[in-house]
Amino acid sequence: MSPLGLTLSGGLWIVLGVFAVAFAALIFSYFTERGTEIRFHAWGNRGGDAPGSFGSGNVGKDPTLDVGSWYRGYPSRRSRNLARPETRSPIDADERQLLQRLAAWRRRLTSESFGLVAAPDPARDHIRGPADAPLQLVGYADFECPSCQLAARAVDRVRRQVGDELLVVVRHFPVADAHPMAMFAAEAVEAAAAQGRFWDLHTRIYYSRRPPTKDSIRRHAGRLHLDMRRFESELDRHTYASRVLEDFDTGVRSGVNGTPTLFVNGIRHDDEHTVDSLLSALDVARYSLPRPSTQGSR
Repeated sequence: MSPLGLTLSGGLWIVLGVFAVAFAALIFSYFTERGTEIRFHAWGNRGGDAPGSFGSGNVGKDPTLDVGSWYRGYPSRRSRNLARPETRSPIDADERQLLQRLAAWRRRLTSESFGLVAAPDPARDHIRGPADAPLQLVGYADFECPSCQLAARAVDRVRRQVGDELLVVVRHFPVADAHPMAMFAAEAVEAAAAQGRFWDLHTRIYYSRRPPTKDSIRRHAGRLHLDMRRFESELDRHTYASRVLEDFDTGVRSGVNGTPTLFVNGIRHDDEHTVDSLLSALDVARYSLPRPSTQGSR
C-alpha cells in the first residue's frame, strides 16, 4: 500500500474511533437516566433534607444538605454533573398552602417518638408487596431529596431480601421551601400513577444521574409512553395536589421530622436508613408479632 493510502486509512480509523466513543457516551447517558442498575457515586451515607429538623428521629440526617449535591460520576468531574438551577415559576395557591403547612410543621417539630396515624391502605396507597404482609415499611419522601434517593435504593434491596413478608408504601412529603421541584415531581408521579405507572416514574427519578427538573420528568414520562396530553393537562390543573397534601398532613401528625422518614410496623425508624439498619428493625418487628396459639382443643 502507498504512503498516501496508509495515511487515509489511519485517518479513517480515527474518525471511526471518535464516532464509536461518542455513541458509547450517548448510550451510557441514556440508560443511566432511564434508571438501570449502572453503578454511580451517590452523595454520601447521611440523610435528611429538612432544614432545622434535628432530633432523635433524625439520627444520621444532615439538614444542611443541598440538592446541589445530587451528582453522578467521579469526584473530579462532579461540577460537570450538577443540575442547572430550575427557574421558579410564580407560586400558585397549592404551593402557597404547602409552604404555610411547612412553616407550621417546623414550629411544632419535636424529637419525641410518634406512631403512624394512617395505616397502609391498599385502596389508596402506592404499595409493593402483599397487602396482608406481616411486616410494613411506610416511607415519607421528597423527590428532590438526595437522602431519599439513597433510602429508596436501600428499601429496594431490603424488599428483595425480605420478599413477600414485607409491604412497602411510599407517601409524599415535599419540603418545597428547600426543594423547589418537590411539589411538581410529587404531582407528576401521581399523574403517572393515574396511568398505572407510579413505580416506573418513581424509579426513574430516583435512579437518574441528575436531580429532577420539569424537562427531565417530562422526558421520563414520554419514555414510559404515557398519554402526554392527559399528563400535561393534569399537571396544569394540579389534579393531584390535594392528594399530595393529604400525605403531607398524615406525615406531620405521625411525627415526620425530616426526609426521608420511615415507619416500621407503625413505629418511626429513628436510625440510619441503611439496609442493615432496616433489616434489624424488621427483625425486631417480626419477633413482636402476635404468636399463634399453641393450645389445641381436647
